[in-house]
Amino acid sequence: MDDLIKHLFKIQNNISFYDEKQFNEFIRATEYKITSIQNKIELRERIDELTKVGDKTIEEIINKTDEFGICKKDDKLARFISEKEYLYNRIKKIKFSEFQKLYDYLEGFTPFSTQHKVKGTEFDNVLVILDNGGWNNYNFIKASESVKKRTEKILYVCCTRAKENLSVFFHKPSETVIRKAKEWFEEENICEI
Repeated sequence: MDDLIKHLFKIQNNISFYDEKQFNEFIRATEYKITSIQNKIELRERIDELTKVGDKTIEEIINKTDEFGICKKDDKLARFISEKEYLYNRIKKIKFSEFQKLYDYLEGFTPFSTQHKVKGTEFDNVLVILDNGGWNNYNFIKASESVKKRTEKILYVCCTRAKENLSVFFHKPSETVIRKAKEWFEEENICEI
């Protein structure tokens, strides 16, 4: 992760610590000082404002959390902004709520996951979407033997996560793919949609 993403994660982590009533973690992670009941009231109001971000941009949230003392701008962020100004100028306009969706996904707070995050876990229902969209490490069609073996292993991991129902989707499969699917999953389990 680059220093901008790390800073955005720190912001969202601090908001989450407070919302989840992990106050000790919040105090350790922030520069926010609580010396009175009024400070606690102001903090609650500020966290409420940050939780309901609406259309506020990433830049607005970075500035607000700095102003509030919830996540101060640091030298690493300043260096990122100066060294990667073009990139920052594009990212800062994105709604912070879009970053929060990414955060929730990466931290496992959504019902969705990638094949790399599911090893060892099980789900009642699993949908595997196979895509040969130019991946170098995984490919069913145009691949060396080592890539095919790696692809089969990751497919195995995905398919064995299902406790009840497994659906595997392959867009516009060739006859070869359909034959292999019938071999692996039995003909009565193959359908065209």
